[in-house]
Amino acid sequence: MEMERDSHLPFLDKDIYRSLDGSLSHKVYWKPTHTNLCLNPESDHHPSNIQAILATLVQCVTRKASMMSWEFLKTTFRENKYTLRQI
Repeated sequence: MEMERDSHLPFLDKDIYRSLDGSLSHKVYWKPTHTNLCLNPESDHHPSNIQAILATLVQCVTRKASMMSWEFLKTTFRENKYTLRQI
């Protein structure tokens, strides 16, 4: 059973946390081993595979996240050399 630590409770793939005003909010939970690395868009993989990675992560954030998670995802894609058009 997961226990709340520092006002955060990871549950499935969500991080449920208590805001300063006492209300509950959530964002996508990334495991501590998450490295922010994705398939490089300049690699020799088929373009549909590269696009599938983007679509999968965007779908995950769309279903479960807050604006903070969107910014994290955009930053991750930029660090992995994805263009704004691809994002």
